[in-house]
Amino acid sequence: MDEEYDVIVLGTGLKECILSGLLSVDGLKVLHMDRNDYYGGESSSLNLTQLWKRFRGSDTPQENLGAIREYNVDMIPKFIMANGTLVQTLIHTDVTKYLNFKAVDGSFVYKKGKIYKVPATDVEALKSPLMGLFEKRRARKFFIYVQDYDEKDPKSHEGLDLSKVTAREIISKYGLEDDTIDFIGHALALHNDDDYLDQPAMDFVMRIKLYAESLARFQGGSPYIYPLYGLGELPQAFARLSAVYGGTYMLNKPECKVEFDSSGKAVGVTSAGETAKCKKVVCDPSYLSDKVKKVGKVNRAVCIMSHPIPDTNDAHSVQIILPQKQLGRKSDMYLFCCSYAHNVAPKGKYIAFVSAEAETDSPEDELKPGIELLGPIDEIFYHSYDTYVPTNKQEEDNCFISGTYDATTHFESTVADVLEMYTKITGKTLDLSVDLSAASRSSPRPRSTASHSPSIHTERSSPRPSSYSSPPKTERSTPRTAGYTPSPQTERSTPRTASYTPSPQTASHDSHSSENTSNDHGFFSRGRSSSSDDDYDFFWRRRRSSSDDEGMFSGFIDEIKDAIENYRASKKDPVAAAAEVASTSGSIACVTQAKAFQDCLDEFETDISKCQSLMDMWCKCKKSSKPTI
Repeated sequence: MDEEYDVIVLGTGLKECILSGLLSVDGLKVLHMDRNDYYGGESSSLNLTQLWKRFRGSDTPQENLGAIREYNVDMIPKFIMANGTLVQTLIHTDVTKYLNFKAVDGSFVYKKGKIYKVPATDVEALKSPLMGLFEKRRARKFFIYVQDYDEKDPKSHEGLDLSKVTAREIISKYGLEDDTIDFIGHALALHNDDDYLDQPAMDFVMRIKLYAESLARFQGGSPYIYPLYGLGELPQAFARLSAVYGGTYMLNKPECKVEFDSSGKAVGVTSAGETAKCKKVVCDPSYLSDKVKKVGKVNRAVCIMSHPIPDTNDAHSVQIILPQKQLGRKSDMYLFCCSYAHNVAPKGKYIAFVSAEAETDSPEDELKPGIELLGPIDEIFYHSYDTYVPTNKQEEDNCFISGTYDATTHFESTVADVLEMYTKITGKTLDLSVDLSAASRSSPRPRSTASHSPSIHTERSSPRPSSYSSPPKTERSTPRTAGYTPSPQTERSTPRTASYTPSPQTASHDSHSSENTSNDHGFFSRGRSSSSDDDYDFFWRRRRSSSDDEGMFSGFIDEIKDAIENYRASKKDPVAAAAEVASTSGSIACVTQAKAFQDCLDEFETDISKCQSLMDMWCKCKKSSKPTI
């Protein structure tokens, strides 16, 4: 151990392992140490025995929960944006050859006590109760602007400087309702609170574009992917990358102490009486507690269930976002669920997580709104952890400390922290300009599995050996050789292939994915229609003429026409007419307003914009307690 390294990395959490891999690829001599005897740190995945020991102080879980070693329960549960920076990092480093992924079935949002699917197809968007008919038209104009926006093309800016204009100002331009703003800001842009509204709109718009681009990678129900066997696979994969490029690993190293010289600069790390010299130290907050400050706390519930979350179409994997306003909180609450479909639990079992930034000292009470959405629970574990940010000046002490993982269920903020640290350590920006489409075209089409799952990476040709234990452990405390492959327990009975296929063309479906086979993805329609190279679909791209809208609204208009004809045929009995209208059209009970609206449509064909004031009157009437005629 008495050697000199360019960088010593302390802790094997995901952030530290990504940095270790990137720095090793850059040709730096890296020593990676951890006080634990397993990889992953706080971002590890635990089997059932480890889970029980951590939260119950016992290593004898109940037998009715299934095979112990088939559980891989994430301690930091997060999904991956399919077109996000973590995917670009995986491709950039070729770590994809160590991992298999699967698409997440759906993304949902909480509104007024119920959960609703975030639309992923045109049909879902038209049927979605998240917005009213005219609100969908207004939202569509906003989405057209977002999709067309190009930072390098001033014509697409429509006179708005997004580096100066706030998100609130750009939203007000399109007259969107509060519930729509809540939905867009939290379920699509994935902001944790409403502070973004008074900040420059550039980040807000880019986040929505990322969501749309990620959704475009698949013909499934969400923009997210998730690795088979849990997130504990990610740190191990980047650890392998570091080892391949000469990185040295030491686990189970007690009392790793950072050594400083007289000027306060880090010069090495001492453990068990041995000191390794270095130029820079990278670590998580637990290794240099005097150089960080507490900024918050995260409360989380880990639940084992025998069923999918209710009202999610029996999805095996979902995210549910509970916006802060819906709960009267200062920040959002998140639900994350995965199951045996991702090989994180025995068949028939589901793992659900409820997470939120702590605003009280009682996790049980604070997380109750999310837990109530889960239905019956077999076992539940509560835990909390403090969140820290570094306070040191890296240029003065050569210590680079990562921030604690937040409560969100996606990795964008995590990778942003990693890339920022990489730039500070190396003095250069990591080039992640990866052509994802080219990557998918150059890779072979994956073999279909029995369940036709939308695999990001070709799935294993055989299941993991029953002897597998996650997280991996090793009893060695001596340096690894440069070619060492961390975690021998993770060697598969069959090799993984190196193809990476993050595109709809290479994605297959299971019974829980969307049945839609077009490239139309709800609020974010993808490609050109078959009728013309210039035609785009529902909420995205080109502004349509009134003839385009005819198909969009034809079903709705026919419904009104039928209701009005029933009314006209029953004029002698107005009460019966009103009842007939209500029963025919469901919500149309204000017949006079509906008739005026229909007369307007008769005059202006299907150009509904000419009749908006009459439509608004009908909508207002519809809210009254009793039908009127």
